[in-house]
Amino acid sequence: MDRDLQQLIEVNVKGRVFVACSSRGITDLSIIQYYGDVIRQTIEAGLSGDASPLAFNKLLDEQIAWLEAELDRESDAREEQANQVVNDGDSPQKRVRKESGYVPEAKSMPEKLADRRAGMDALLKNECVTLKLITPGQAKKMTRRFLGKDPKVAEEEVVVELRNTLYSQIRQFIRSHEGGPWTSHSAQSDLRMDIAATQSVRAVVTLTQHIFNERDEWLQDNKGGLTGRFFGGRFWTKR
Repeated sequence: MDRDLQQLIEVNVKGRVFVACSSRGITDLSIIQYYGDVIRQTIEAGLSGDASPLAFNKLLDEQIAWLEAELDRESDAREEQANQVVNDGDSPQKRVRKESGYVPEAKSMPEKLADRRAGMDALLKNECVTLKLITPGQAKKMTRRFLGKDPKVAEEEVVVELRNTLYSQIRQFIRSHEGGPWTSHSAQSDLRMDIAATQSVRAVVTLTQHIFNERDEWLQDNKGGLTGRFFGGRFWTKR
């Protein structure tokens, strides 16, 4: 990416993020800078294959729309919390807080977003890499690419990629081993349905571990047969 385009991205992102935040009463520069960095990194990652002004403007509009929706949700949540405090009045719980002097520490919007992504990021960088569903480089790119998105939407997109990879690996194994532990059409159909039914990264990881255990048990039982033909007698351990 050339220097001129980087400057164009930086200037436009800063301006649009500042307007979106300030129009909602957010003046904390650390929060504004955080969102600016998130959106800039997301756009730069999204422009890796197409660095045209048209592609940039489209990505910028998408990210600003996400930011505005995120800020509005946060504002609604704060308003609801404030209304609950007013309605509670001088409840016993409120009196306890007064007497103890303890005030729960409220997390900032960036911290809340980071918390919501933390679990998925850890699974991608650890379990998914260990199971060879993705490479370490792919895991790093995924976590960067989904920074500017709602964690729920980001996870849905990640799950689709992981499911496709898992299905591709299992299909290759079935073809190479005459079905392996899934010789019947019904068993293979059930396997495809199980993979398609996963809705979270954790679910994909759990299912992958279960499938790989089945595969390894079958290989252990048949290591003198088909594995001898396809791998020269070597046992294929779990990846």
